[in-house]
Amino acid sequence: MAALILGILETAALAISGLLVKKYVFLEPDMEPKKHRIFWTIGFLISVGAYIAFGKDAASVAVLVLIGLSICLSRKKYRLPGILLMIPFMGIVNGLIIPAMFVPPYLLSFSEAGIIVYQFSIYGTFAVLLVLFYFKGRKWRAWFDENMKNRSLRLSEQILLWIVGIVMMLFSNTGVMNMEIVSYNGDAQSAGKYGPEVLSFIGIGSMAAFIMTVTIIVLIMQGNKRSFYHERLSGMQSGMITFMAEVVENRDDNTGGHIRRTAKYVEVIAKELKKKGVYSDILTDRYVEDMIIAAPLHDIGKIHIPDAVLNKPAKLTDEEFEIMKTHTSAGEELLFHAKDELGESEYLNMAAEMAAFHHEKWNGKGYPYGKSGEEIPLCARIMAVADVFDALTSKRCYKEAMPLEKAYDIIREGSGSHFDPAVVEAFFAAADEIGQMTKAE
Repeated sequence: MAALILGILETAALAISGLLVKKYVFLEPDMEPKKHRIFWTIGFLISVGAYIAFGKDAASVAVLVLIGLSICLSRKKYRLPGILLMIPFMGIVNGLIIPAMFVPPYLLSFSEAGIIVYQFSIYGTFAVLLVLFYFKGRKWRAWFDENMKNRSLRLSEQILLWIVGIVMMLFSNTGVMNMEIVSYNGDAQSAGKYGPEVLSFIGIGSMAAFIMTVTIIVLIMQGNKRSFYHERLSGMQSGMITFMAEVVENRDDNTGGHIRRTAKYVEVIAKELKKKGVYSDILTDRYVEDMIIAAPLHDIGKIHIPDAVLNKPAKLTDEEFEIMKTHTSAGEELLFHAKDELGESEYLNMAAEMAAFHHEKWNGKGYPYGKSGEEIPLCARIMAVADVFDALTSKRCYKEAMPLEKAYDIIREGSGSHFDPAVVEAFFAAADEIGQMTKAE
């Protein structure tokens, strides 16, 4: 009877540990609460049935299959690859429980009765910790659910967990799970195929792997927390610098709302390029996100332009135009200075590129550096189209807003000379959406 109860407790411990590791270490989402409860109630009953009918190995496999299925059902995309997570899970989950359950009794030569008492005490301790986590950890869980729901493990962390899972599988599944602890003349013996010396090595190695796994799990969870606070700080820095851009824009009576509109156009064009698979080696999700954040800063260099030039209600003279052109290099310098003060930032790097190069032309006849073609950073080539289109369709003190069709003609004519043809193509693929945005303003 005791063996049956211990087996059911072990199955429950594997399932609960797996759910905790899945959510809080692998950062995999849960199903909807109602579906989650139904799925795991039925799944646990199946696992217990597998234990009664076929033994603990079958129960362990059933639990791991259930974890894999829950990952697939919880994900919104890349569902099938979630099944592969059962490979490191098998090592990590079993490796967390099996060494703690079987290695100390083996190394300390517990009697059969002592082993049963020890295992019940371990499960009792586990239950107490779960209760404490449920009642005392509500605030932490709420924080985790809110701030980690859109996060995923970095590639280096995924590789590390796979390595740890395989190591734990090697020690725990191959060795410790084959240990059957018996008492014989006061010495622990193995009823399996391994001799005492090999089992001692496996036991000590399993405990070392167990400690290593717990350490890595704690480090990854702490790393996620540090990453959250770093991103929040970066967001505050981004907000402050964007506020600076709005202050600069408010000096310019001609361009009210310009930074908001161009940022929207940049987002639409970038996403259209990504959808078409153009520049796929550059347009990662992170690149697009950074570009959207950086877009409002493209004209920040205008803070150095005198009001008499910036707000002149007529065409600029050649001399005045040369002054106006300096806002590009001035913006680049300002943003590099901001990066020096605030630290390395991809979006600040991109903002500097957009500020410096958004008046460069595909044919090399732009300013300030005369770059051409793909020498011009992609973010600046996208901004060039957004910037010119907004200038054409916006009312200024020295001109009326140009009709959409005429503005479209100018953008189309500039393809291959002023603008990157691929960017222009993406612009027109999203022309309906951009036109709606323009009319809304």
